[in-house]
Amino acid sequence: MRRKTFFLEQAETVGGAERFTIDFLHSLSPTELRQLSPLMVGAKAKEYRDLLPERVDVQDFIFPSVRGGFVEKVKAVFLLLKSAWQLRKLAKTHNARQFFSNTPRTHFVMFLAKTFFFLPGKWVVMIHDFTIPKFLLWNITSRCNIIIANSTPCREYLRKHIRKQDYRKMRLIENGVDFRKVPDGQPPQEIKNILMMGRIDPRKGQMFALQVADLLQERNPDLQFFIVGSSFPEDPRTEEYESEIKKFAQDRNLQNVHFVGEVDDPFEELKKYDCALVLPTEAETFGRTVIEGLVMNKLTLVFNETGPRDIMRSYEQFLEAKTQKKLNHSLIVESQNAMSLAETIGFFADHPADVAIFTEHAREFVEKRFSIQETRKQLFTVFLEK
Repeated sequence: MRRKTFFLEQAETVGGAERFTIDFLHSLSPTELRQLSPLMVGAKAKEYRDLLPERVDVQDFIFPSVRGGFVEKVKAVFLLLKSAWQLRKLAKTHNARQFFSNTPRTHFVMFLAKTFFFLPGKWVVMIHDFTIPKFLLWNITSRCNIIIANSTPCREYLRKHIRKQDYRKMRLIENGVDFRKVPDGQPPQEIKNILMMGRIDPRKGQMFALQVADLLQERNPDLQFFIVGSSFPEDPRTEEYESEIKKFAQDRNLQNVHFVGEVDDPFEELKKYDCALVLPTEAETFGRTVIEGLVMNKLTLVFNETGPRDIMRSYEQFLEAKTQKKLNHSLIVESQNAMSLAETIGFFADHPADVAIFTEHAREFVEKRFSIQETRKQLFTVFLEK
Protein backbone atom coordinates (compact mmCIF):
# COMPACT_ATOMS: atom_id res chain seq x y z
CA MET A 1 0.00 0.00 0.00
CA ARG A 2 1.29 3.48 -0.93
CA ARG A 3 2.03 5.68 2.08
CA LYS A 4 -0.08 8.83 2.04
CA THR A 5 0.61 12.46 2.90
CA PHE A 6 -2.44 13.84 4.69
CA PHE A 7 -3.29 17.48 3.94
CA LEU A 8 -5.64 18.50 6.73
CA GLU A 9 -7.92 21.11 5.16
CA GLN A 10 -11.22 22.14 6.75
CA ALA A 11 -11.67 24.41 3.66
CA GLU A 12 -15.15 25.63 4.52
CA THR A 13 -14.35 28.52 2.21
CA VAL A 14 -11.52 29.34 -0.20
CA GLY A 15 -9.23 31.83 1.53
CA GLY A 16 -5.53 32.55 1.44
CA ALA A 17 -4.45 29.42 3.33
CA GLU A 18 -6.58 27.23 1.08
CA ARG A 19 -5.31 28.87 -2.10
CA PHE A 20 -1.74 28.31 -0.91
CA THR A 21 -2.32 24.55 -0.81
CA ILE A 22 -4.19 24.51 -4.12
CA ASP A 23 -1.41 26.43 -5.90
CA PHE A 24 1.28 24.20 -4.40
CA LEU A 25 -0.44 21.00 -5.52
CA HIS A 26 -0.97 22.35 -9.03
CA SER A 27 2.71 23.26 -9.25
CA LEU A 28 3.83 19.66 -8.68
CA SER A 29 4.81 17.38 -11.53
CA PRO A 30 3.06 14.00 -11.90
CA THR A 31 6.18 12.33 -10.46
CA GLU A 32 6.20 14.65 -7.43
CA LEU A 33 2.50 14.04 -6.84
CA ARG A 34 3.11 10.30 -6.83
CA GLN A 35 5.96 10.77 -4.36
CA LEU A 36 3.74 12.68 -1.95
CA SER A 37 0.56 10.68 -2.65
CA PRO A 38 -1.59 13.48 -1.15
CA LEU A 39 -4.99 12.90 0.42
CA MET A 40 -7.08 15.97 1.24
CA VAL A 41 -8.74 15.30 4.58
CA GLY A 42 -11.78 17.55 5.03
CA ALA A 43 -12.04 20.01 2.13
CA LYS A 44 -15.69 20.75 2.88
CA ALA A 45 -16.46 23.45 0.28
CA LYS A 46 -17.36 22.28 -3.20
CA GLU A 47 -15.61 25.29 -4.75
CA TYR A 48 -12.42 24.20 -3.00
CA ARG A 49 -12.69 20.62 -4.23
CA ASP A 50 -13.34 21.84 -7.77
CA LEU A 51 -10.03 23.74 -7.71
CA LEU A 52 -7.92 20.72 -6.71
CA PRO A 53 -5.89 18.78 -9.31
CA GLU A 54 -7.79 15.82 -10.70
CA ARG A 55 -5.21 13.35 -9.38
CA VAL A 56 -5.72 14.44 -5.76
CA ASP A 57 -8.22 12.39 -3.73
CA VAL A 58 -10.48 13.83 -1.03
CA GLN A 59 -11.65 12.20 2.21
CA ASP A 60 -14.70 13.64 3.99
CA PHE A 61 -13.78 14.70 7.52
CA ILE A 62 -15.11 17.14 10.10
CA PHE A 63 -12.93 19.59 12.03
CA PRO A 64 -15.38 20.84 14.69
CA SER A 65 -15.86 24.55 15.31
CA VAL A 66 -14.80 26.01 18.65
CA ARG A 67 -16.98 29.13 18.40
CA GLY A 68 -19.64 29.96 20.96
CA GLY A 69 -20.02 30.36 24.71
CA PHE A 70 -18.84 28.17 27.58
CA VAL A 71 -21.28 25.30 26.92
CA GLU A 72 -20.46 25.23 23.20
CA LYS A 73 -16.72 25.23 23.94
CA VAL A 74 -17.03 22.33 26.40
CA LYS A 75 -18.98 20.38 23.81
CA ALA A 76 -16.37 21.29 21.19
CA VAL A 77 -13.60 19.69 23.27
CA PHE A 78 -15.36 16.32 23.14
CA LEU A 79 -16.04 16.69 19.42
CA LEU A 80 -12.41 17.59 18.78
CA LEU A 81 -11.23 14.54 20.70
CA LYS A 82 -13.60 12.38 18.66
CA SER A 83 -12.18 13.87 15.44
CA ALA A 84 -8.63 13.25 16.68
CA TRP A 85 -9.48 9.58 17.30
CA GLN A 86 -11.07 9.30 13.87
CA LEU A 87 -7.98 10.86 12.32
CA ARG A 88 -5.82 8.24 14.06
CA LYS A 89 -7.95 5.44 12.57
CA LEU A 90 -8.01 7.05 9.13
CA ALA A 91 -4.23 7.43 9.13
CA LYS A 92 -3.80 3.74 9.93
CA THR A 93 -6.19 2.75 7.16
CA HIS A 94 -4.27 4.78 4.56
CA ASN A 95 -0.79 4.10 5.93
CA ALA A 96 -0.19 7.85 6.26
CA ARG A 97 3.47 8.82 6.63
CA GLN A 98 3.17 12.56 7.21
CA PHE A 99 0.63 15.27 7.94
CA PHE A 100 0.32 18.90 6.86
CA SER A 101 -1.97 21.29 8.75
CA ASN A 102 -2.40 25.00 8.02
CA THR A 103 -5.37 26.35 10.02
CA PRO A 104 -5.93 26.62 13.80
CA ARG A 105 -8.60 23.90 13.88
CA THR A 106 -6.56 21.41 11.89
CA HIS A 107 -3.54 22.13 14.11
CA PHE A 108 -5.67 21.49 17.20
CA VAL A 109 -7.09 18.18 15.98
CA MET A 110 -3.64 17.01 14.95
CA PHE A 111 -2.21 18.04 18.33
CA LEU A 112 -4.88 16.00 20.12
CA ALA A 113 -4.26 13.01 17.87
CA LYS A 114 -0.54 13.16 18.63
CA THR A 115 -0.95 13.80 22.37
CA PHE A 116 -3.80 11.49 23.37
CA PHE A 117 -3.85 8.86 20.64
CA PHE A 118 -0.11 8.66 19.84
CA LEU A 119 -0.54 9.20 16.10
CA PRO A 120 2.80 8.31 14.45
CA GLY A 121 4.34 10.15 11.48
CA LYS A 122 5.91 13.50 10.61
CA TRP A 123 3.81 16.59 11.29
CA VAL A 124 4.34 19.80 9.31
CA VAL A 125 2.58 22.88 10.71
CA MET A 126 2.12 25.97 8.53
CA ILE A 127 1.19 29.21 10.27
CA HIS A 128 -0.97 31.58 8.20
CA ASP A 129 -2.41 33.84 10.92
CA PHE A 130 -1.96 35.29 14.38
CA THR A 131 -5.22 33.93 15.85
CA ILE A 132 -3.97 30.75 17.53
CA PRO A 133 -4.10 31.15 21.35
CA LYS A 134 -0.54 31.52 22.61
CA PHE A 135 -0.67 28.57 25.03
CA LEU A 136 -1.95 26.35 22.21
CA LEU A 137 0.66 27.67 19.76
CA TRP A 138 3.40 26.84 22.29
CA ASN A 139 2.12 23.28 22.64
CA ILE A 140 1.56 22.72 18.93
CA THR A 141 5.03 23.90 17.96
CA SER A 142 6.65 21.81 20.68
CA ARG A 143 4.86 18.68 19.44
CA CYS A 144 5.26 19.02 15.65
CA ASN A 145 8.34 18.24 13.54
CA ILE A 146 8.50 21.29 11.27
CA ILE A 147 7.06 24.79 11.62
CA ILE A 148 6.54 26.86 8.46
CA ALA A 149 6.10 30.64 8.69
CA ASN A 150 4.44 32.19 5.63
CA SER A 151 6.22 35.55 6.00
CA THR A 152 9.03 37.33 7.80
CA PRO A 153 6.60 39.02 10.25
CA CYS A 154 5.11 35.60 10.98
CA ARG A 155 8.56 34.18 11.68
CA GLU A 156 9.37 37.03 14.06
CA TYR A 157 6.05 36.50 15.84
CA LEU A 158 6.79 32.80 16.26
CA ARG A 159 10.21 33.52 17.71
CA LYS A 160 8.49 35.42 20.52
CA HIS A 161 5.95 32.71 21.34
CA ILE A 162 7.63 29.33 20.96
CA ARG A 163 10.41 27.56 22.84
CA LYS A 164 13.94 28.49 21.81
CA GLN A 165 14.78 24.83 21.25
CA ASP A 166 12.06 24.76 18.58
CA TYR A 167 13.69 27.49 16.47
CA ARG A 168 15.57 24.79 14.57
CA LYS A 169 12.24 23.46 13.27
CA MET A 170 11.33 26.74 11.58
CA ARG A 171 11.28 27.33 7.83
CA LEU A 172 10.22 30.44 5.92
CA ILE A 173 8.06 29.70 2.85
CA GLU A 174 6.06 32.57 1.36
CA ASN A 175 3.04 32.41 -0.91
CA GLY A 176 4.01 32.08 -4.55
CA VAL A 177 2.11 33.11 -7.66
CA ASP A 178 1.60 30.57 -10.43
CA PHE A 179 2.26 32.74 -13.48
CA ARG A 180 0.85 30.07 -15.78
CA LYS A 181 -2.57 31.05 -14.42
CA VAL A 182 -2.06 34.80 -14.44
CA PRO A 183 -3.06 36.84 -17.52
CA ASP A 184 -0.90 39.72 -18.64
CA GLY A 185 -1.10 42.75 -16.38
CA GLN A 186 -2.71 45.91 -17.69
CA PRO A 187 -1.34 49.08 -16.06
CA PRO A 188 -4.12 51.68 -15.76
CA GLN A 189 -4.03 54.91 -17.74
CA GLU A 190 -6.18 56.60 -15.13
CA ILE A 191 -7.81 55.79 -11.80
CA LYS A 192 -11.53 55.34 -12.24
CA ASN A 193 -12.66 51.85 -11.19
CA ILE A 194 -11.56 50.81 -7.70
CA LEU A 195 -11.73 47.24 -6.41
CA MET A 196 -11.79 45.70 -2.96
CA MET A 197 -11.76 41.92 -3.18
CA GLY A 198 -12.01 39.22 -0.52
CA ARG A 199 -14.32 37.78 2.11
CA ILE A 200 -16.62 40.40 3.60
CA ASP A 201 -15.43 40.51 7.19
CA PRO A 202 -14.95 43.31 9.74
CA ARG A 203 -11.25 42.39 9.84
CA LYS A 204 -10.95 43.10 6.11
CA GLY A 205 -12.22 46.67 6.38
CA GLN A 206 -14.77 47.02 3.58
CA MET A 207 -16.54 49.74 5.57
CA PHE A 208 -13.56 52.05 5.06
CA ALA A 209 -13.85 51.66 1.28
CA LEU A 210 -17.50 52.72 1.54
CA GLN A 211 -16.60 55.69 3.73
CA VAL A 212 -14.07 56.76 1.10
CA ALA A 213 -16.71 56.39 -1.61
CA ASP A 214 -18.94 58.67 0.47
CA LEU A 215 -16.18 61.25 0.89
CA LEU A 216 -15.30 61.28 -2.83
CA GLN A 217 -18.79 60.98 -4.35
CA GLU A 218 -19.03 64.70 -5.10
CA ARG A 219 -15.29 65.52 -5.35
CA ASN A 220 -14.53 62.75 -7.88
CA PRO A 221 -17.89 61.66 -9.35
CA ASP A 222 -16.20 59.45 -11.97
CA LEU A 223 -14.75 57.12 -9.34
CA GLN A 224 -16.60 53.83 -8.95
CA PHE A 225 -16.05 51.40 -6.06
CA PHE A 226 -16.62 47.65 -6.40
CA ILE A 227 -16.86 45.29 -3.41
CA VAL A 228 -16.07 41.80 -4.69
CA GLY A 229 -16.75 38.93 -2.30
CA SER A 230 -19.33 37.82 0.22
CA SER A 231 -19.75 36.98 3.89
CA PHE A 232 -19.20 33.47 5.26
CA PRO A 233 -22.52 31.78 6.19
CA GLU A 234 -20.95 29.81 9.05
CA ASP A 235 -19.69 32.99 10.72
CA PRO A 236 -22.62 35.22 11.78
CA ARG A 237 -20.24 38.13 12.42
CA THR A 238 -19.46 38.36 8.72
CA GLU A 239 -23.14 38.21 7.73
CA GLU A 240 -23.95 40.99 10.20
CA TYR A 241 -21.08 43.04 8.79
CA GLU A 242 -22.29 42.55 5.21
CA SER A 243 -25.73 43.79 6.25
CA GLU A 244 -24.11 46.74 8.00
CA ILE A 245 -22.06 47.91 5.04
CA LYS A 246 -24.97 47.48 2.61
CA LYS A 247 -27.20 49.51 4.91
CA PHE A 248 -24.51 52.21 5.06
CA ALA A 249 -24.40 52.33 1.26
CA GLN A 250 -28.20 52.56 1.11
CA ASP A 251 -28.51 55.19 3.86
CA ARG A 252 -25.81 57.36 2.26
CA ASN A 253 -27.27 56.81 -1.22
CA LEU A 254 -23.88 55.75 -2.59
CA GLN A 255 -24.46 55.55 -6.32
CA ASN A 256 -20.74 54.94 -6.80
CA VAL A 257 -20.66 51.65 -4.83
CA HIS A 258 -21.38 48.25 -6.41
CA PHE A 259 -21.54 44.85 -4.68
CA VAL A 260 -20.34 42.13 -7.04
CA GLY A 261 -20.33 38.92 -4.97
CA GLU A 262 -17.97 35.96 -5.35
CA VAL A 263 -15.86 35.44 -8.49
CA ASP A 264 -14.13 32.28 -9.71
CA ASP A 265 -10.90 33.84 -10.97
CA PRO A 266 -9.45 36.79 -9.01
CA PHE A 267 -6.93 37.62 -11.73
CA GLU A 268 -9.51 37.86 -14.51
CA GLU A 269 -11.59 40.07 -12.21
CA LEU A 270 -8.64 42.33 -11.46
CA LYS A 271 -8.20 43.02 -15.18
CA LYS A 272 -11.38 45.15 -15.09
CA TYR A 273 -10.11 47.64 -12.51
CA ASP A 274 -7.49 50.36 -12.08
CA CYS A 275 -6.86 50.31 -8.34
CA ALA A 276 -6.98 47.59 -5.66
CA LEU A 277 -7.55 48.30 -1.96
CA VAL A 278 -6.24 46.07 0.85
CA LEU A 279 -7.59 47.43 4.14
CA PRO A 280 -7.16 45.00 7.04
CA THR A 281 -8.10 46.35 10.46
CA GLU A 282 -5.63 44.10 12.28
CA ALA A 283 -2.27 42.47 11.67
CA GLU A 284 -2.01 39.74 9.04
CA THR A 285 0.88 37.36 8.49
CA PHE A 286 1.08 37.96 4.75
CA GLY A 287 -1.31 39.74 2.40
CA ARG A 288 -2.07 37.61 -0.64
CA THR A 289 -4.40 40.20 -2.16
CA VAL A 290 -1.49 42.67 -2.21
CA ILE A 291 0.61 40.54 -4.54
CA GLU A 292 -2.48 39.71 -6.63
CA GLY A 293 -3.02 43.43 -7.23
CA LEU A 294 0.65 44.06 -7.96
CA VAL A 295 1.08 41.13 -10.34
CA MET A 296 -1.76 42.57 -12.46
CA ASN A 297 0.04 45.95 -12.51
CA LYS A 298 -2.76 47.69 -10.60
CA LEU A 299 -2.28 50.64 -8.30
CA THR A 300 -2.47 48.86 -4.95
CA LEU A 301 -3.09 50.78 -1.72
CA VAL A 302 -2.82 49.19 1.71
CA PHE A 303 -3.51 50.08 5.31
CA ASN A 304 -0.49 50.33 7.58
CA GLU A 305 -0.91 46.89 9.16
CA THR A 306 1.61 44.07 9.54
CA GLY A 307 1.62 41.82 6.48
CA PRO A 308 0.34 44.06 3.67
CA ARG A 309 2.54 46.91 4.94
CA ASP A 310 5.67 44.73 4.86
CA ILE A 311 5.08 43.61 1.28
CA MET A 312 4.44 47.18 0.20
CA ARG A 313 7.54 48.52 1.95
CA SER A 314 9.59 45.92 0.14
CA TYR A 315 7.96 46.93 -3.15
CA GLU A 316 8.62 50.63 -2.60
CA GLN A 317 12.26 49.87 -1.82
CA PHE A 318 12.40 47.80 -5.01
CA LEU A 319 11.01 50.75 -6.99
CA GLU A 320 13.52 53.21 -5.57
CA ALA A 321 16.39 50.84 -6.38
CA LYS A 322 14.97 50.20 -9.86
CA THR A 323 14.39 53.85 -10.78
CA GLN A 324 17.21 55.35 -8.70
CA LYS A 325 14.69 57.96 -7.55
CA LYS A 326 13.03 58.64 -4.23
CA LEU A 327 9.27 58.15 -4.36
CA ASN A 328 7.24 61.29 -3.72
CA HIS A 329 4.22 59.33 -2.52
CA SER A 330 3.53 56.13 -0.60
CA LEU A 331 1.08 53.32 -1.23
CA ILE A 332 0.83 52.70 2.53
CA VAL A 333 -2.01 54.62 4.18
CA GLU A 334 -2.64 55.28 7.87
CA SER A 335 -4.65 52.34 9.20
CA GLN A 336 -8.42 52.79 9.60
CA ASN A 337 -8.23 56.39 8.38
CA ALA A 338 -10.84 56.88 5.66
CA MET A 339 -9.93 60.54 5.16
CA SER A 340 -6.27 59.74 4.54
CA LEU A 341 -7.22 56.98 2.11
CA ALA A 342 -9.63 59.31 0.30
CA GLU A 343 -6.87 61.91 -0.07
CA THR A 344 -4.49 59.31 -1.51
CA ILE A 345 -7.05 58.01 -4.01
CA GLY A 346 -8.03 61.57 -4.91
CA PHE A 347 -4.39 62.46 -5.56
CA PHE A 348 -3.86 59.57 -7.99
CA ALA A 349 -7.22 60.22 -9.67
CA ASP A 350 -6.15 63.83 -10.23
CA HIS A 351 -2.57 62.97 -11.28
CA PRO A 352 -2.78 59.97 -13.63
CA ALA A 353 0.81 60.54 -14.84
CA ASP A 354 2.06 59.61 -11.35
CA VAL A 355 0.26 56.27 -11.41
CA ALA A 356 2.70 54.69 -13.89
CA ILE A 357 5.57 55.10 -11.42
CA PHE A 358 3.85 52.62 -9.11
CA THR A 359 2.44 50.17 -11.65
CA GLU A 360 4.97 49.76 -14.46
CA HIS A 361 7.33 47.44 -12.55
CA ALA A 362 4.82 45.81 -10.17
CA ARG A 363 4.65 42.46 -11.95
CA GLU A 364 8.44 42.28 -12.17
CA PHE A 365 8.63 42.69 -8.39
CA VAL A 366 6.22 39.79 -7.79
CA GLU A 367 8.07 37.59 -10.28
CA LYS A 368 11.32 38.16 -8.41
CA ARG A 369 9.94 37.75 -4.89
CA PHE A 370 6.89 35.48 -5.02
CA SER A 371 7.20 32.70 -7.59
CA ILE A 372 5.25 29.46 -7.13
CA GLN A 373 8.29 27.56 -8.37
CA GLU A 374 10.33 28.74 -5.39
CA THR A 375 7.42 27.90 -3.07
CA ARG A 376 7.12 24.44 -4.65
CA LYS A 377 10.84 23.73 -4.32
CA GLN A 378 11.00 24.79 -0.67
CA LEU A 379 7.84 23.00 0.49
CA PHE A 380 8.52 19.83 -1.49
CA THR A 381 11.98 19.71 0.12
CA VAL A 382 10.30 19.95 3.55
CA PHE A 383 8.10 16.97 2.74
CA LEU A 384 11.14 14.92 1.69
CA GLU A 385 13.04 15.66 4.90
CA LYS A 386 13.45 12.67 7.21
